[in-house]
Amino acid sequence: MIVGSYVSFRAARYLIRDDRIYPFAIAVVLSGLVAARVAHVVDNWNVYADRPFELIAFWNGGIATTGAPIGSSIAGYVVARRLRLPIGFMFDISVIGIALGEAIGRVGDIINGEHHAIACVGLPWCVRYTNPTTLGQTTYVHPIAAYDGLIMLAIFGLLLLYWRRRRGRPPEGRVYLAYLGLFGGARFLTSFLRVDPLLVDGFQEAQILGLCYVVIAAAGLIASAVVGSSKDRPSSGCDG
Repeated sequence: MIVGSYVSFRAARYLIRDDRIYPFAIAVVLSGLVAARVAHVVDNWNVYADRPFELIAFWNGGIATTGAPIGSSIAGYVVARRLRLPIGFMFDISVIGIALGEAIGRVGDIINGEHHAIACVGLPWCVRYTNPTTLGQTTYVHPIAAYDGLIMLAIFGLLLLYWRRRRGRPPEGRVYLAYLGLFGGARFLTSFLRVDPLLVDGFQEAQILGLCYVVIAAAGLIASAVVGSSKDRPSSGCDG
């Protein structure tokens, strides 16, 4: 979170040079964590139904990052309006840092073997966890956390390049939509390698949310392209 926030703060200085970016960042991070915790609890309700006192215990069971965009987006919109910040711009620079932060955060998942994956056979990067204090599997499995980390690192690079090409050119918010689409699509695909609870019709919660993000991103980018082309089109008419 520290590294990701630093990157977003640097990007924000392109347009915002006062301290309003700090309360905005705090709201986005905290709301994202809360939404991620809610998503984790929903995904594992069979565990928490009998242990309601652990619902808010972030240190027990962790979070589900696929829920974070919901909380971060809602809080970011509300706080940006209250602070009179450009919403599209703030969303764009926020997801750049978020992508990098998520990539770094996967290092911890690799170490503790937190995310269980399907069996891995014949690949040189198959892993197994022999330390009894880890949460990983003792048979050879796909290093799903490493996959996610590398994907998020690639998404960070793509978003940064895209933002540098689009910054200052309305409509803002395209980088945010690109993040939703790339993040959602990646999680939908990589979740086929995960051993997570199935929520609806054989799909995991992460896959359902991922598809929703892809649909939202596609619709938003198409609408942005239409708006952008209409603004670039010269107006016609005659002077009286």
